[in-house]
Amino acid sequence: MKCIRSVCLLVISLCVFSPAHANETLLNHVKATSQAMSAFYMQGLSEGNDKYVNEFEKFKRQSFTLLSQYARENGPKAKELQLQWQGFSDRLVHTYDKEYGWEVDSRVRQDFRSYLSDIYELVDNQKSNYTSKLQRQLLSVVQMEAVSARFFDVSSSYNVKVAIFASDMNKLNPKTISAEFKKNLDTLANMNDSATNIRQLASVKLKWNFIENSVVNYEGHGAYFLVYATKNKIQQALAAR
Repeated sequence: MKCIRSVCLLVISLCVFSPAHANETLLNHVKATSQAMSAFYMQGLSEGNDKYVNEFEKFKRQSFTLLSQYARENGPKAKELQLQWQGFSDRLVHTYDKEYGWEVDSRVRQDFRSYLSDIYELVDNQKSNYTSKLQRQLLSVVQMEAVSARFFDVSSSYNVKVAIFASDMNKLNPKTISAEFKKNLDTLANMNDSATNIRQLASVKLKWNFIENSVVNYEGHGAYFLVYATKNKIQQALAAR
């Protein structure tokens, strides 16, 4: 009986800490981190609106919880990511300046940006492993949320034309990811036999096309609220399928 019990515990352990499970946790972590970044920079853009403050805190908690889960599942680079997160997460705050408005410390901004670039690169390196419809749906959400987060990061900077480090651009290139996102939507449409689902995916693509240029080229001056609302509608539509 003791031997059988040990084998059962081993099987359960392997299921709980399987690479596939860690991959899904990573996807959800990148999603929550991207959503946290978008809400964080919307705080400043909205002059401290409580809606975005509350959403930032919610997504930040989710991101931390998922990172902890990812570490328990022995996900690749989990320990390094935890150290990165600890280095800046407590300093994600806005300060108000009469001349410049709501500001974020430039080093904290770069650390947050680099963290998102690093975790997205992990997803990108294993995207061929996401083959099921549910995994493709989640990957689509992650792609869209990550590109949107980069938009809010860069376009909320005092100098909108601020240089993006090559390392960040190589890991998270909005134009490349946007093209992959649309291609992924087409793949999902081909995986569906429901006319309703296919129409929903077509609607998602239209919504994205409407804001794509602003998002990938950081040219959405004054369109922050529109981009934020639209990307949330896209996320909800994909999650509901």
